[in-house]
Amino acid sequence: MDTAQTMEREPVAPLDAMLHEQLLDRQQRLRSAQSQSVFATDVSRLLNEVDAALTRVDHGTFGICEECHDAIEPERLIADPLVRLCLGDLTQKQLDLIQEDLQLAVEIQKRLLPVPGLSSDLWQVDFAYHPAGVVSGDYVDVIEQNGALYFILGDVSGKGMAASILMSNLHAMFRALIPLGLELCDLLTRANRIFAESTLANQYATLIVGKLNARGEVEMCNAGHLSPIIVGGDKSIDVAATGLPLGMFSDSSFVSSGVRLEPGETLLLFTDGVTEANAADGTEFGTARLHASINGTAYGHPTELLQTCLNAVAAFRNGTERNDDLTMLALKYTGAAI
Repeated sequence: MDTAQTMEREPVAPLDAMLHEQLLDRQQRLRSAQSQSVFATDVSRLLNEVDAALTRVDHGTFGICEECHDAIEPERLIADPLVRLCLGDLTQKQLDLIQEDLQLAVEIQKRLLPVPGLSSDLWQVDFAYHPAGVVSGDYVDVIEQNGALYFILGDVSGKGMAASILMSNLHAMFRALIPLGLELCDLLTRANRIFAESTLANQYATLIVGKLNARGEVEMCNAGHLSPIIVGGDKSIDVAATGLPLGMFSDSSFVSSGVRLEPGETLLLFTDGVTEANAADGTEFGTARLHASINGTAYGHPTELLQTCLNAVAAFRNGTERNDDLTMLALKYTGAAI
């Protein structure tokens, strides 16, 4: 491939400016650490790799495989802007190492998920977590804190390893912030600022964080995510309220909304892997079909509700390949202790 063809690469070019800024920041940090670190040799090696990557940016060859001259997979560049070869030109040993890393990532992600079937005298909780690939960019967590049940469900932009890294960042952030006892809006505002300042400009997450108390009162902050649904009785009801996605702007603020669950009602949260599931003709499952699948049915445990939804999505797809991560969270308020 000649130089003109190299400069016209479409899959990677939109990422160059953002990754360039990331490389410059990394270069500055490494130079500062070079004279102070006891691991000076390792720091120097990394600095040389960053310098080489910046040289490739200057020459217009960044993101181009040094062997076959095709574009390197954008997802791998986002995860590691120092890579120089596409997957097709890695040695078997390098491929084996990547496979080991992927397997380790799968195990780590599993450990970040909440305990299945969490229950108490006040609530029952379950979730469904189905990555489209090896790992997922969806985030789900449930945390009991000071007599309340905090819950988070989010969807990071992108897919694969890069999205899963951001998912783990969100998990660590909320696990650190929730014990501080902040008001819910302040909690999300602080999380947004940290997330925006530590990610690239094209990386964001839609997310809902909420808190359920012993009286069945639910407070939620919605950062650009799909509206949750209250399931109970003959019909299901959307809880409409939304704001900007997390990480769009570091100074974004959020407002909370509140609902009260009656004993036996369930709050259902889900990612767009549910509503955007495709049939063979390209039709999307949508929220209307989701409502239709759960209306007029009594559910004992959240697991039954989730299985009904998953069955409806699977029947709609009818074997069509799933192209997005799918996650659902169901929280049933039992009210038994009130």
